[in-house]
Parts: sequence; structure tokens; C-alpha cells
Amino acid sequence: MHSRFPFRRIDKTIRRSNDQTIKRVAIVAALAAMVATGCDKEARLNSNLEETQANLIVAALLDAGISAHKSPGDEGAWNVSVAESRFAEAANLLDRKGLPRRAFNGVGEVFKKSGMVSSPSEERIRFMDALAQDLARTISGIDGVLDARVHIVLPENDPFARNALPSSAAVALRARWDADLTDYIPSIKGLVKNAIEGLVFEKISVTVFQDPPPQKR
Repeated sequence: MHSRFPFRRIDKTIRRSNDQTIKRVAIVAALAAMVATGCDKEARLNSNLEETQANLIVAALLDAGISAHKSPGDEGAWNVSVAESRFAEAANLLDRKGLPRRAFNGVGEVFKKSGMVSSPSEERIRFMDALAQDLARTISGIDGVLDARVHIVLPENDPFARNALPSSAAVALRARWDADLTDYIPSIKGLVKNAIEGLVFEKISVTVFQDPPPQKR
């Protein structure tokens, strides 16, 4: 009977030692995490975003192995933050991907009712701007297009003049480095032509600016 007691004491000693070892490991891990967090502070990368835009940005960063998260901002907007040490890398990545997408004001936003009376010339300019933004928003949705700008010229012709000036449009596209938009250009011209009264194909120009390929590290 008495011979078992030493083994019990040894067993308790071993278990106590194991528990202490586990606690030490846990403390060391917690301290390491605190030190890592303290050394690599977070920096706000984007702010005042729609939630859809914030989700796209976070997804793109996570796919690239860059830790990021979104947080609520002012008036329903969202912010995206990353570690300070990877801020430049994250910003360059989003620039290559054309994120966040440019905000467009369509006809509905530009022509909101107000108590002020606009002149015919002002209404014409506002209409051209709204139409250009609507077209740019549609074209920006094409795969490989990072950004689009549409410039429209609608001459204010005299209805009694013999020689009326034709309408014209210029489309500038920023393309992803690996995207070939050649096959889309006729469709883009057709879209612009059908959206602008009196416009013909010959008066529509489409210029593509290709992004350079990302630099290898």
C-alpha cells in the first residue's frame, strides 16, 4: 500500500510541470501576438465607400494575401484598413485593379428637382454631362476595363441653317494590362451611337490606354 504513494507524488509533479509548461507557451504566444500587433499598426486605405465597393476591395486584397478588414464609417459608409507595412503594396494593387470604382452621377442624380431655374444652356450642359457619365458607367462594366471616360459634343445648331454641325463623341478607356479590348471597340461605338441622337460611327473615337504589367518581385 505504502509503495504507491511515491508514484502518485511523481505523477502529480509531472502533471504540474506539464501544466506550467503549457501556461508558459500560451503566455509567450500571447506576448508575441501583442508585440506583432504593436509593431505593425493599421492604416486606413480607403474611406467613405459603399459597402459593395468595400467588399470588392477587401476580397481583392485577401486574394493577394494582404490582410484587410472593413469598418463602419459615417452615414452608412465603410472604411478599409490594412497593416502599415503593406500599405504601399495594397494601394498599388488596387490601382492596377481599378478599385475603388469611380462614382458616376447619372441622369437621375444630375437632374434632381430643385427650386432654382436653370437656363437652356445650363440644362444642355448638365444633360451632356449626365449622358456621358451614364455611358461611362456602362462601359466600365466591360471585363478588362478599369475606367472609362466619355466626352460628348452636341452642337447647338440653328434649325434653319443649311450646314448643321455633326455631333461627336470621344471614349477613353483604361484597360487592365492583360486585357485585349480590340473586339469590344465596335460594340462600344454602337452603344455610344445609339445613345446619342444624330451621331454616326465616323464621329466616334475610342482610345485605349493599357496599364503596364505588374513588376515582379
